[in-house]
Amino acid sequence: MRMRPIATIPLALALALAQVRPAAAAEIVMAIGLSLEPYIFVDEERGLEYDIVKGALAQAGHTMKTRFMAFGRVSKELEAGMVDAAMTMRANSGVPAHYSASHIAYRNYAITLAKNNLRIAGVEDLAGKAVVAFQNASRYLGPAYAAAVSGNPRYREEARQAVQPTLLFLDRTEVVIADRHIFAWFANSPEVMGKADTRQQVRMHPIFLPTEYTVAFRDPHLRDDFDRGLKALRASGEYGRIVERYSRFLAEETALNR
Repeated sequence: MRMRPIATIPLALALALAQVRPAAAAEIVMAIGLSLEPYIFVDEERGLEYDIVKGALAQAGHTMKTRFMAFGRVSKELEAGMVDAAMTMRANSGVPAHYSASHIAYRNYAITLAKNNLRIAGVEDLAGKAVVAFQNASRYLGPAYAAAVSGNPRYREEARQAVQPTLLFLDRTEVVIADRHIFAWFANSPEVMGKADTRQQVRMHPIFLPTEYTVAFRDPHLRDDFDRGLKALRASGEYGRIVERYSRFLAEETALNR
């Protein structure tokens, strides 16, 4: 009886498969700063960014164990070897680690009511306007922004970001400086909707560049697993579905040169 030859995998394919095979399943201890909703919900262990990171690790066969802490301690815990990885890190942070591909970008906008038809093409156009920004914005958003709002008696910074959409929709300020997702989340909260008409169209003026964030790992192999998992999460459409879950509806338009 003639035997059939045993099928063999070409060497090149075998090597490729070996390269994409994830490391053994592991529990990744993740340091997470006390970020704002909707990116992180500390008490509920969920959020837009949280779900993306957890989902990317799951795609690679890993689980995530969280350690929430003040944001200033995140990099210290990573450097001390107290955790395996840290979220919401920047590749140029100076912390010695293996940085993933960017998994999320935070982006601040100058947000106005469309009906007011304000022209804001750059930070210099904020000068003299009534502006409500997030706490420490004048330090975080750079010297050009700080100069634009310096000495403006109509400029204020608010720690409670629900105040921002409330004042805007009540027409008590001209401009809000906020991350788009954070603004939309609070604009659709019962606290704000009970005080103002949040159905008004807003205009997003993209005068700030997005800030790309990564996950920093101590182990380069886990970093590689995460990057593969993140790519798979995007390709499957799950990444987009996560964003949709936390991007509550907001009547908006993007103003490029208005």
